[in-house]
Amino acid sequence: MKVLLAHPGTQYSFQLAKELQRHNLLSHFYTGIAIDKKSYFNLILFLMPRIIKKKLSNRIIDGVPANKITNIIFPELISIILIAIKRNSEEVLFKRNLRFQKSIPNKAIIDADVVIGFDTSSWILIDRCKQLGKKFILDVSIAHPNSKQKIFQEIAIKYPSWKFALNTKSKYLLDFEQYELLEANAIVVASSFSKKTLIENCVEQNKIFLNPYGVDIIKISPILKKQSEKIKYLFIGLVDARKGIPFLLEVWKKINSSNSTLTLIGPISEQARGLILRASPDIIILGKLPFDELNKVLPQYDVLIFPSYFEGFGLVILEAMAAGLPIITTYSTCGSDIITSQEGFLINAGNIEQLQSALEYFNSNVSQIETMGRKARIKAEMYTWNSYGERWKIIINKFEE
Repeated sequence: MKVLLAHPGTQYSFQLAKELQRHNLLSHFYTGIAIDKKSYFNLILFLMPRIIKKKLSNRIIDGVPANKITNIIFPELISIILIAIKRNSEEVLFKRNLRFQKSIPNKAIIDADVVIGFDTSSWILIDRCKQLGKKFILDVSIAHPNSKQKIFQEIAIKYPSWKFALNTKSKYLLDFEQYELLEANAIVVASSFSKKTLIENCVEQNKIFLNPYGVDIIKISPILKKQSEKIKYLFIGLVDARKGIPFLLEVWKKINSSNSTLTLIGPISEQARGLILRASPDIIILGKLPFDELNKVLPQYDVLIFPSYFEGFGLVILEAMAAGLPIITTYSTCGSDIITSQEGFLINAGNIEQLQSALEYFNSNVSQIETMGRKARIKAEMYTWNSYGERWKIIINKFEE
């Protein structure tokens, strides 16, 4: 079996390409910008200013031969520039994805047995695969967009000052995403939450496969911490309403935080920063960090809080577990698939009492942080990228007949 993999951005597609190559399944990988780890450009990148390295750090790929990678650079560069100057990101990415799909030659599809594409960037590829008699697998990175729209409406009512962060999609774009879900031969999701929302929106259950993501347990590992006077809570992710930030702020004001700190790491708008500092000026905001830097910072904290209303998975949960942190997260993430009471707390998204109770438990039972953190690390070791690749191999081989 030979697989054509197509993804215009990054996310975890580089890991999937690497795993397909490891299993001798990769025919070719089409993407936006991928920098070969062994290339001269990567050596030059090391000498570039920090701001450039920060932008390109997640574009470095290894484990895939350069002759199996084709960069479709122009649409990606244009999208990066337009988003940077505050153009509508949904429209910009739609046009990027349109150009990307059209740039993949028919020969690449013909040479493969199966094509894997990603949600929001596959509606044209699916039609081309039908015409050429090829099977298409849709990798879905987030739960169903219709379900997201409903949750956004609920958040906007509860936290109106955060409405600016809740960008809704036009029906035009939603229809393309639903078309992908209905027409793909198979769908791979990373969490039970995602699968549930697809079924609720008329996607055939029998063609949905569950395959949780992985974590690099070598690059991320616990450290021996000095006893601190304060518990260091951490949030990582886009600092916005969907990730549960206004909900977290509301609860943080209710608890006695004199023996704890809260740090937020991730991309943040100036408007969001202002709202946070007005509500809780003691909260530490670090902004976005490069992945390699984050790996070093993560183990220095004690507990991860990830109170998201809507995810496809929430990879930071596994990364924090690998670093030896217990987790507080919601059922709207991968939480119900990988976390038990041994490794942390699962709460309903937006439930103030449950989040407050979880925080107060750690504040009153400091010794349990280390105990649960060790168990979190053990659980994370079960979810490597290699095991992710093994499960992909099983799914792909179902199309061998």
